[in-house]
Amino acid sequence: MIPGQPLLRLEGVTRTFGAFTAVNNVTEEFSSADINCIIGPNGAGKSTLLNMICGTLPVTSGKITLGEKPIQGLSGDRIAKLGIARKFQMPSVFPSLTVVENLSVAAALRGDDALVADILSNIRMEDEAHSLAAELAHGKKQWLEIGMALALRPKILLLDEPTAGLSADETRATAAFLKELKGDVTVVVIEHDMAFVRDLAARTIVMHLGEIIASGAFAEIESNEMVKDVYLGRR
Repeated sequence: MIPGQPLLRLEGVTRTFGAFTAVNNVTEEFSSADINCIIGPNGAGKSTLLNMICGTLPVTSGKITLGEKPIQGLSGDRIAKLGIARKFQMPSVFPSLTVVENLSVAAALRGDDALVADILSNIRMEDEAHSLAAELAHGKKQWLEIGMALALRPKILLLDEPTAGLSADETRATAAFLKELKGDVTVVVIEHDMAFVRDLAARTIVMHLGEIIASGAFAEIESNEMVKDVYLGRR
C-alpha cells in the first residue's frame, strides 16, 4: 500500500442501541501510513466508531473495508490478524513481567523479536527496559501498551486517549514519537487534550452526536465556527 492511498474506508457506518443512534451514517477514508485525530465532546460516538473498526462492536449498517477486504462482521481476533491493533483508554499490560518481556510477548505473536529494541527506542523506555510493568508510573504504562501494539506490526494503530494521566512533558513526548510513526503505520487517535492534538499537527476529524461535522488540518478545524460552537456547548 502506497503512503497517501486509502487503507481504511468507512461507508455509511451506523451503530444503534435500541432507539438511540450512537454513530450515524459515517463515511470516511484513512490514508495509508498517515496520522489522524478524532475529537469531539463526550458522547459524540468516537469510541463507538473505533469499537466497530476493531470488531469489538458489530456494525448495525454500512461497510468497513481494510484495503480491498470488507471487515464488518468479522471477529475482533480476525480483524487483529488482518492488521488492526487497538490500545484502549486504560493501559493493560502484564504487571509481573518487565518492559522488555511485555514487548517480547507481543512481538512473539508476530514472530519478530528483532523489533523489541527499536520499539523500546520509539517509546523512549530504554532506561526502563528491565523494570517490572507493575512498578511503572501510569504514563509509562500507557507508552508500554502502545509499544506492545506496535510489536504486532499493525497496518492500523487505534489509540483511545493515549495521553490520559500523562504529564505535560509526557504528552509532548507522546506526540513526538507518534509523529515518527508517520510513513510506517496508519494511526487513528481519539483525544480530548487539544494541546496534544495541536502538537500532533495531524488530519483532524470532529464528531458530534454520532456524525462527522468537520475534517481537515488542525489549523482549519481550530478556526471552524461550528467546531467552536460544539466545544462551547452552543449546539
